[in-house]
Amino acid sequence: MANKKHDTPDGVVTLMDDLGNEVHFEYLDIIEYEGIEYAVLFPLDDDNNQVAILRVNFFDGETEELSGVEDQEVLEAVFKIFIENYKD
Repeated sequence: MANKKHDTPDGVVTLMDDLGNEVHFEYLDIIEYEGIEYAVLFPLDDDNNQVAILRVNFFDGETEELSGVEDQEVLEAVFKIFIENYKD
């Protein structure tokens, strides 16, 4: 398991929800778990103060796409690594 940081110009990631609305997230980190990278994002447009964890998919070695994670065990493991990395 490794912790890798991907730079974004302003630290903000804009994604589209299922209804086609833009949703803005603060980029927090990329966590690698079992050979797969997961983006940890904090929603800027939501008051619930919960991070979003999305799987990072690569196409042609360059193009990135984020997708939802349905496996609760994976979400918990990635979140645990994230908390451990930032406990101090």
